[in-house]
Amino acid sequence: MSNRIDLPVRPSNAVGLVAILPWLCLTVFSLILAYRYGVGFLILVPVAAAVAVHQWHLTGQLCLDRSVVRLTVRNDRLQVQRRDGKHYEAIADGESRLYPRLVILKLRPGDTTYKPLTVILWAETQTVGNVPADLHRQLRAWLRLGSSGGQAQRTN
Repeated sequence: MSNRIDLPVRPSNAVGLVAILPWLCLTVFSLILAYRYGVGFLILVPVAAAVAVHQWHLTGQLCLDRSVVRLTVRNDRLQVQRRDGKHYEAIADGESRLYPRLVILKLRPGDTTYKPLTVILWAETQTVGNVPADLHRQLRAWLRLGSSGGQAQRTN
C-alpha cells in the first residue's frame, strides 16, 4: 500500500446538502412540534437554520477558515490542511464511517490547539463528489488497513 496519499478536497453542493441534512430535519421537526404543541418550539428553527448555514459554508462550500481543503497521509500520519493555510496532524476517530463512495471522518487533532471536526468525502462521479475517486479509494484502504490506530475501521 502506498505510504503517501495527497487528497485535495473541492467545494461541492451535494456534500453541503449531506452536511445540513440533520439540521433541516431538526427544523422540520421543530415546525411540526410548534404546530402541534405550541409556538415555544419555534425557538429551535433559527438555531437549526444558523447551524445549517454554518455547515453549508464549512463542509460544502469550503469557504470558512476552518474548512478542510486537503488531507495528506505521509509516514502513516494523517495531516489536515485548512483553508487558512494551517496544517496539523489528526487521528480518525472510531465514530468515522466508511462507505464505498462516502467517507464521514471524525477527526481529532493531535494537540489541543485545534477543535475536533467532521469531514465528508464523496468520491467524484459525473454529477457529485468533492474528491477524486481513486484517491478516495486509497484513503479508505489506508483508514481500514494501514492507519496506525486503526480507529476508523467500522462500516455500516
